[in-house]
Amino acid sequence: MKKFVSVLAIALTFSGVAMAQNISKNEVKSLQSFLNQPAAKGGNNAEALKMIGSNPAACPGVKVENGHIVEIDWQGHELAGDLNLSNFPDLKVVKLNNNKLTSLTLGNNPNLQVVNAGNNRLNNVAISNCQGLQELRLNRNALSEISLGSTPLLRVLNLASNMMETIDISNLVRLKSLNVMNNRLQSLEVSMCQNLKNLYAGYNDLTAITLDGLEGLENLNLQSNKISKLYLQNLPSLMTVFVSDNHMAQFAINNCKAVSDIYAPYNDLTSFNVENCPTLAFVNLAWNDLTYLSLTNQNFLQRLNVSNNQLITLDVTFDSMLAYINIAGNTNLTDFRTEGDIALRQINGIWADTME
Repeated sequence: MKKFVSVLAIALTFSGVAMAQNISKNEVKSLQSFLNQPAAKGGNNAEALKMIGSNPAACPGVKVENGHIVEIDWQGHELAGDLNLSNFPDLKVVKLNNNKLTSLTLGNNPNLQVVNAGNNRLNNVAISNCQGLQELRLNRNALSEISLGSTPLLRVLNLASNMMETIDISNLVRLKSLNVMNNRLQSLEVSMCQNLKNLYAGYNDLTAITLDGLEGLENLNLQSNKISKLYLQNLPSLMTVFVSDNHMAQFAINNCKAVSDIYAPYNDLTSFNVENCPTLAFVNLAWNDLTYLSLTNQNFLQRLNVSNNQLITLDVTFDSMLAYINIAGNTNLTDFRTEGDIALRQINGIWADTME
């Protein structure tokens, strides 16, 4: 029995050697170079991964098919250093999030589809000839720039919480979701992204943005920027708009027939206009400088918050579904019109002397 076990162990050893010999030498060399680098909490990356033996292809989290690496899953292992994954022809999925990597190189990976390297310390990411890449997550790093010209199929891009001042992704015509929240953006170019559905660009330094032609855009977040004027029009799929904490004095939305929620408190609005938005249900304009507001004949409007403005006149007549209004803090309000608001149930604020 012991002899049989020994023979089996020898056979497995030679099998492992044979497997290592069948793996692309370039792939083995690249992984071995990274695994030998120091990890974030002592030892090297191979030890952080609890790797047994010296064959990178047998490392935990590495999946091999037909002599090539197809997946690397090294999430949350305190890995550090520079990782070069160029020339991995069959590599499809890379998961490196929640580590301490400082550099990542991806090149000539025609089958690569998903990369998640969020929450590292990356200050350099190089991507070239990754034509099949569809999902890229690099949020919570230290990137100041990135080039994505070789990723025409990209659909999901997360660059939130980096250090970027400008991003131009106008070439990514198939992109559906973009998250660039919490950068230092002064410029964001998305004008050619006809398939974009979700745009999250809050907590930046944007003073303006062009959204013309984004007919598929559904969710827009531009809160905490420096935008002084915003005009949204002819965006047929737009449903939610978050633009609080800007410096907006003027805001208008026109011919956005699917919009339901507008959240624009803590601005400097002196004017707000809505036209041809029949599904508008919720509007928050609290803490602005409005003296006059008319939202008449908004047949789907249900909740309105205009507290802490300078309102003298508020007209919400014939809003048949309007159930809640907050007008607190408008001490100068003398003209408050609610005729035809048959669903109105709650009004917060001083209103008894002004309500028709």
